[in-house]
Amino acid sequence: MTLLNKVVSLSLAAAMVLGAAVNANAAPSRKNQKEDTSDEGAILFRIENIEPIRNKDGFIDRCSFMVTVYNRMEKEVKEAVLELTWKDTISKKYDIQKGEIIVNDDEDEEATTEITKNVKISSIMPHRQKSFSSEVATDKCFTLLDNVEYNVKSCISDGESIEMKDSKIVNAGGCTSNFNYINSKNPEYYSEFKDVPESVLEKQAEEEKKSELAKVNEKQNSIMNQLKNVNEILNKIK
Repeated sequence: MTLLNKVVSLSLAAAMVLGAAVNANAAPSRKNQKEDTSDEGAILFRIENIEPIRNKDGFIDRCSFMVTVYNRMEKEVKEAVLELTWKDTISKKYDIQKGEIIVNDDEDEEATTEITKNVKISSIMPHRQKSFSSEVATDKCFTLLDNVEYNVKSCISDGESIEMKDSKIVNAGGCTSNFNYINSKNPEYYSEFKDVPESVLEKQAEEEKKSELAKVNEKQNSIMNQLKNVNEILNKIK
């Protein structure tokens, strides 16, 4: 492992420990504290369970994470696509010279890395919470902590008609403006979301994968049946 990778790993570990400590200490004190930092009827989401993934050579080249969504609307979120973007503002603060780590104090340095990931979420009932697993190709897992920018590319709620073209949704939907990102510094990170055991999160993610696979299989079977019908018609013509 290179010295820079060690710095990255130590930074991530420190951030995780600090986050756990804040969670443990802050949550009880906020039980009687109400601070509205999101919109009424919003779709809240937070990013959690950030974990580095090592390749066969032992180097970190990907990061897994969970997107947990809490639907405060009075109707189901049928399907939505979030475009998440992270900017690395940490890497340029460090440099390695002759085997030593040098801190760069230049505040004008711009981010060197921009990471983007589309995350699809679906079937979130009113006043319910659901988690979705994803991963992104980067070795800088610390970048995923609290500094995300997001764009809701589409959001279809219950009762909305879905326009399709070439098997893709073409209308953005009516709930794209309802999303509120909640970071760990926001009191609602602790008050609005329920603590869900990791085993439950993994089960939800696995069920979501199975659901997507079932949709693919259903579409494939439909295509095969159509081809079979066409083949039968052609045979009758002959």
